[in-house]
Amino acid sequence: MQNKSTLAVAILAAVSSGVCAQTTQQDIEKITVTANKFEQAINNTLATVNVIERAQIEQSNLRDLPSLLNTVAGIDVVKNGGFGQKASVFLRGAATKHVLVLVDGVRISDANSGSVSFTNIPLNSIERIEVVKGARAAVYGSDALAGVINIITREAQQHQISLTSGSHNYVAYQQAGHFSSEALSFSFNLGYEDTDGFDVTAKAADMPLDKNHDSDGYTNKNIGFNLSYDSQLAGKLSAQVQYSEGDSDYDSSWGNDAYEFENYTAKLGWDKRYGAVEHYASVSTSQEENTQTGTPKHDVYSTERVEFEYRALYRWSEALQLSAGLSHLNEDLSEASAEFTHSERTNKAIYVGGFFEQGPWLANIVTRTDEYDFHGRANTYTAGVGFKANDTVTFRVNHGTAFRAPTLTHAYVKNSPWYLPNPNIKPEEATNSEIGVSLETGWGHYDVAVFNNKIDKMIVSLPNETGKYVASNINKASMKGVELSAVASAWGIDHRVNLTLLDAKDNSTGKKLVRRPDTSFNYTLSKSWQQLDASLTLQYRSSRPSITLYDSQFNAVERTLGAYTIFSAAANYALFDNIALNARLENLTDREYITAATGIATNGDTLGYVPQGRQAYVGVTVQF
Repeated sequence: MQNKSTLAVAILAAVSSGVCAQTTQQDIEKITVTANKFEQAINNTLATVNVIERAQIEQSNLRDLPSLLNTVAGIDVVKNGGFGQKASVFLRGAATKHVLVLVDGVRISDANSGSVSFTNIPLNSIERIEVVKGARAAVYGSDALAGVINIITREAQQHQISLTSGSHNYVAYQQAGHFSSEALSFSFNLGYEDTDGFDVTAKAADMPLDKNHDSDGYTNKNIGFNLSYDSQLAGKLSAQVQYSEGDSDYDSSWGNDAYEFENYTAKLGWDKRYGAVEHYASVSTSQEENTQTGTPKHDVYSTERVEFEYRALYRWSEALQLSAGLSHLNEDLSEASAEFTHSERTNKAIYVGGFFEQGPWLANIVTRTDEYDFHGRANTYTAGVGFKANDTVTFRVNHGTAFRAPTLTHAYVKNSPWYLPNPNIKPEEATNSEIGVSLETGWGHYDVAVFNNKIDKMIVSLPNETGKYVASNINKASMKGVELSAVASAWGIDHRVNLTLLDAKDNSTGKKLVRRPDTSFNYTLSKSWQQLDASLTLQYRSSRPSITLYDSQFNAVERTLGAYTIFSAAANYALFDNIALNARLENLTDREYITAATGIATNGDTLGYVPQGRQAYVGVTVQF
């Protein structure tokens, strides 16, 4: 691991030693985040939090959310091809199902598999993203074993229209706008994307032509709005809605080879301060629906949620704030094509917390109890201590516990040709510890985090004597490592660098967890002239173990997927005050690599999902 990361460490050191006296990044203490469900200075959360702002999204000219998340420290994204294909997001080595993903605080995962349609969330709809790392179940409930990704939707401050064209007949139309009066604010976003795509799985030369030898296209239509009314008497009332629908092709050796999706989130909120207490209440609903097509039989995966939440924040003194909240969440899978003995369940939760800041010392503790129908009670907590040695250095230590409730498929599936229910299945459990230090200087911002995450009672589906799969709590996993990041200005160029060293193991077998690289390195350098800004990005991923593959004789084969480095470039040119040209060139060297294998060719070669090769995108943005 150390040999593979020598270059990365050297670059981090170079940026540290050669920086100028000014940094283009805003002071870290001025960045506020909602990691604990209320606004705090980022250092006061006592957790590692990464923030992606709207300006960063627009400067990068990236076209999809998985590619954007792949630039964050501690995150590695495995895509099964291009636009519209499944994307697995590993946060500090933990799978997507162990990461809670929210849109405006609303859960959006498929309640059965734990998967999230990252690829179907349009970047045009995003104002900012907060990635909060560590066990966060005490604040957010089930699924937050490794962290939380909270996607905050667009709040445009002016009217904007963008047109983009690119490789594989990619076209996109995106628009955002804003209207306001003294108390009323309304912003909207809408978009349309379409591409012919490319063949997303590699084919052996001697493989006969079939339905999978084709381009896998993608279409996404989306619209959303943010509405708020701020009254001194009634408080702040808000409504947030985001909707997207579309379809995509993919490759499958049997059965369906396309899907249609219809996803939405909607939330009504109320926020009011009375004296020393701030009250917040909301009701939200969401749908994550995916219909598998391409054959006469259509399989439907559908999750509908309704949640009510109330929380209060009380300023006890200048040094101490207390928080408390309760929630009622209903999950409904009755619209799915799968059958269940119970297709609906409810979770009730209550939590309390304390947040202390006096002099150089920081401390917080939150404890929560959740009660899921059929699965019993889960009690979790998170606690942290911080010390501000001076205006430059902040130390932090935190520890927490988390859980993931079993799915209704695990416990109550019926009439399935593949699965049998296990009504005695228990929640997965996790403990997470972290030590970190953050430096904010006139030369830039630097952060180091050392983490150790353990997951017990992991649910694995194994075949029984009938050949059907039954879920059991038998696995354990550990994910430990180091994250280093730097944002600084050196030699007249802005540098954004992060390095993650990871040791992720299946403790039941002693083997490395599949599809996780042990070294991930991202480096973006950018420079602005009068009308032009340009950036160059390097991404390095070390080798990773593949899932078990099978050759033509059905023999199990273990393979390691090779390391790779890719380069991409982006540029924006202000043609006039309100018109800008933009471009992005993805994978400059047209590097071929595999992050997820699919099988073994007859000649022994490893086959896998085809990543995006060299691709170009150009566009124009008009503001008015």
